[in-house]
Parts: sequence; C-alpha cells; structure tokens
Amino acid sequence: MGVARDGSHTDHYQPGMELHARYTVFGEGARGQLGRQLIERFKLDDGRAPQAYGIGIKEMWEVDPAQSKPGLVIHTAGWPLDSDTYGGSFLYHLDNNLVAVGMIVGLDYANPWLSPFDEFQRYKTHPAIRGTFEGGKRIAYGARAITAGGPLPAS
Repeated sequence: MGVARDGSHTDHYQPGMELHARYTVFGEGARGQLGRQLIERFKLDDGRAPQAYGIGIKEMWEVDPAQSKPGLVIHTAGWPLDSDTYGGSFLYHLDNNLVAVGMIVGLDYANPWLSPFDEFQRYKTHPAIRGTFEGGKRIAYGARAITAGGPLPAS
C-alpha cells in the first residue's frame, strides 16, 4: 500500500508483510491460477496420477422437528450412481431443525446423459432418506467444482 506509479513511497506507504510458516495452504478452488503455477514451478504432479474433478451439490433444509436428529451423520457411496461413476452423499442433522444434504459426483463419468443434479434429486427419494425432508423447506443451495487427489500410478 502507498506505492506511487513511479515506484516511490507516498505518505500512505506500508511495507509488505513477511510471513514465515512451515506449511502454506492454498484454498483457491479447483484449477486455481496460483495452484497451477505452484504445481508447474515445484513439479508437484511429477509421479502422481492426474488431478480428478467432481461437482459438489449441497442443500440446507429446515425440517419438521419430528424429523430432526441433531448429531446424526449419514455418508453413502455409490447409489444412485452407476458402478462406473464415482461419488457419494452426505446428510448432517444440525441443531435448530436444520439438515445439510449433498452429493459429490466425479466429472469423469462416461454416460453423456448423466445429470449430477438429477442423481442428487433421486438420492433424496431413497426410503431411508426421503422422510427427513417431508414437511420440510429447502432454505439454501449451491454447487461448486472440487478436486480429488489420486494415488500414484502403477509402475
């Protein structure tokens, strides 16, 4: 701050901060510009499987108090996805009759007609899940691309 166009310091000049840390975490999302530069510069992908990507879809629900079970956590893998598509879901019962529910679907699926959103909607019809949302109201939702690391390639 406080550096003029010619590089001189103005009255508002503040020197840059030096940050010393053992670890630095970049949380800029999937395919971020800084992350790509760091991977290239430090060869972080040498000997590694290519990065995999997925989409995460999440909803927040206010449910009927009779359906609320604070602390209950359900994680699934597979259904309703086919056996060639990786992914899974989560359902977290929070306080105040709130439930967070979501699904992650790998974006390398082979079926060109697969719709991650439709699969998420189908997941919520499962008999073990459906009752949670009856009489409830969706109050927030969103989606974002996510990265997933992979194992070293076979030698």
